[in-house]
Amino acid sequence: QPDAIDIFENMSLIATVGVGMAKRRGVSAKLFAALSEAGVNIRMIDQGSSEMNIIVGVEDKDFETAIKAIYKAFVDDHVH
Repeated sequence: QPDAIDIFENMSLIATVGVGMAKRRGVSAKLFAALSEAGVNIRMIDQGSSEMNIIVGVEDKDFETAIKAIYKAFVDDHVH
């Protein structure tokens, strides 16, 4: 018997996953900074105790912008 249930429509969940994330300082800051700089509002945050992933919830309208910002922050840094 929950006290309340909230339902949010038009939300996308994005999982940023990597074995190298565990016990590595600054990963969350890098993720959140990339999304902030791209103008994406984070509506939900979840991270498991394994520290191998961070899941963020964003509005559907921000999904593509968020994916591009995350890719740029983490993948482009390692390609160049």
